[in-house]
Amino acid sequence: MTINDELRMQAEQARAEYRKGMISREEAKKRIDPFKAAFEAKAKELAKKYGVRAQKFSLTAYLR
Repeated sequence: MTINDELRMQAEQARAEYRKGMISREEAKKRIDPFKAAFEAKAKELAKKYGVRAQKFSLTAYLR
């Protein structure tokens, strides 16, 4: 597994626990932030390669 896969699994687990009410929004945000940073870095890299605008990570949309 790559680092991104591990970060994604951590983020998915935090999202599931938040949706079940097991952790607070702040705790979920702390656990999702590393994945958010990796996501935005990859999006920026791909956007530069293809000459388009980078897709931003929205925590609110992700937690829905």
